[in-house]
Amino acid sequence: MNIWKIIKKELGHKKFGFITGILSLVIATAGFVIVIILLRADELETKQILIEKEKELKEEMVQLEDDYRIIMRKMGYNVLILNKNQSISELEKKGYATTYMDYNDAWLLAESGIKTLNHLLPVLQEKIYWEEKDTEIYLTGIRGQVPVYSKPAHLTDDFEYRSPIMERVPKGKADLGEDIATSLNLRPGDKIKIKGGEFEVNKVYSKKGTKDDLSVWIPLDKAQSILGRPDKINGILALQCVCVTDDLGQLKEEIKSVLPHTKVFEFSSLIAARADVRKRAEKLHEEIMTAEITNQMKLRREKERLASILVIILIAVASIWIFVMIMNNVQERKHEIGILRAIGFSRNKVLRIFLGKSALMGVVAGIAGCMAGILLGILWSGTNFNNSGQLLSASIIIPGLLLSPILALAAGFIPSLMAATQDPAIILSEE
Repeated sequence: MNIWKIIKKELGHKKFGFITGILSLVIATAGFVIVIILLRADELETKQILIEKEKELKEEMVQLEDDYRIIMRKMGYNVLILNKNQSISELEKKGYATTYMDYNDAWLLAESGIKTLNHLLPVLQEKIYWEEKDTEIYLTGIRGQVPVYSKPAHLTDDFEYRSPIMERVPKGKADLGEDIATSLNLRPGDKIKIKGGEFEVNKVYSKKGTKDDLSVWIPLDKAQSILGRPDKINGILALQCVCVTDDLGQLKEEIKSVLPHTKVFEFSSLIAARADVRKRAEKLHEEIMTAEITNQMKLRREKERLASILVIILIAVASIWIFVMIMNNVQERKHEIGILRAIGFSRNKVLRIFLGKSALMGVVAGIAGCMAGILLGILWSGTNFNNSGQLLSASIIIPGLLLSPILALAAGFIPSLMAATQDPAIILSEE
């Protein structure tokens, strides 16, 4: 008699046991697949959370850097480029440089592609006696900031700075420090003369507590004419871009490579303050990301632990149920087994009958459980079915299909072996 026919007849008489066995395996398989899919979905969600968090922090860093840039711009220049022969002690004593450079030096620097500097301002400044007002002033000639072409984001279409540190002095105008304006009772719109040159007061700067309060700013070409310094300047003010580097040595080397006849006088406290704030922001960024990653990994380990416990319980319950069911089936059919053995069925054939039943149960349950697990896993993960491809892979489907047959065969092996090894003479004598 064909073994599969015997199995088919057996299933026809023992439908309940077969169906409940399949259900237990379906539940175990579906649970296994659901857990894997949900963990995969959680992993993808965690990655997306970290990506969004990183993106959010980068945007905050960009905004923070921009805020610091604006703050530092408002604080003023932090680098002064001088002729290399300029004595720093004399500069600090007199308040202005006494050696000169060509006005064209500022343009050479601007057009060099320099990355570490921005907001270049060529300056010609000297302390003079203002005969018309009988007072001493710092006469300062500026032409407006020379555009650094390697910083296009800061420039307009006509290569003017969007947010200059110091506004250009209009032609025929003069800007005054507060102490000068107050002591001479000068206001915007008033007419003044400086060594024969006529100017109109453009604006009065608020008090800064520096020599700027005693300064008068006029267009650079007028200052060069009044001071007798055609095409000359005695300094280039600039703002160091700490976003590129906070290394003063690199800054000096880069400037020296373009203007070898110059040296750099830096306002170190401003540079150090900006670099320190930037480093603190970067450190805070790293600490936040590290904490977020640690927290997400801790949550994931906890979910994996709970998922493992659940899968183990489901597999154990299904295995025990299959074992008990087949063991009971062997006990109920021991006389039939004895008759089969007596009419010529070998132990191997009897073993194949019971294992075949287990295998059939496992295959049916594997297919049904895997399909149910995939559908429920995708549904519970909240993923759209059209986008479910990223959750599914052979590493999920193949183990899902093989789990039930392996469980069924493993749980049914011992009872099946017991049925195959029984002595038919002893079994029939008990009838």
